[in-house]
Amino acid sequence: MRVDGALFFVPASLAIRIAPWPRVTPVPGSPPGLLGMAMHEGYVVPVIAIGSARGEMVVVQYAGELVGLVGADIVRTGTFPVVTERPEAIEHEGAPVRPLDVAAVYARVQSGARAGRWG
Repeated sequence: MRVDGALFFVPASLAIRIAPWPRVTPVPGSPPGLLGMAMHEGYVVPVIAIGSARGEMVVVQYAGELVGLVGADIVRTGTFPVVTERPEAIEHEGAPVRPLDVAAVYARVQSGARAGRWG
């Protein structure tokens, strides 16, 4: 995926599916980055902005819950070779691509919630 010009990938261990941009219901007082909540296949999922694009939503499972990530352009899906010198990275079109730090994205929103801006 491309997020504001930079390439990232979501590990298969976290990625659930790519879905159309959802209808998002804003949550008053939500922390920065949390666009709101959306229905996805019968589940209510928090929708977090990771960039400025208006494409599909990447649904991931993190910290025991489904989370929708929006703001990236999906470049390609599939299986990719691992970069030998950098086992955390994959190769796409001859270049190494690092994983999206889903933990940091999630923590950023959670820390905003704990700061009293949400809930």
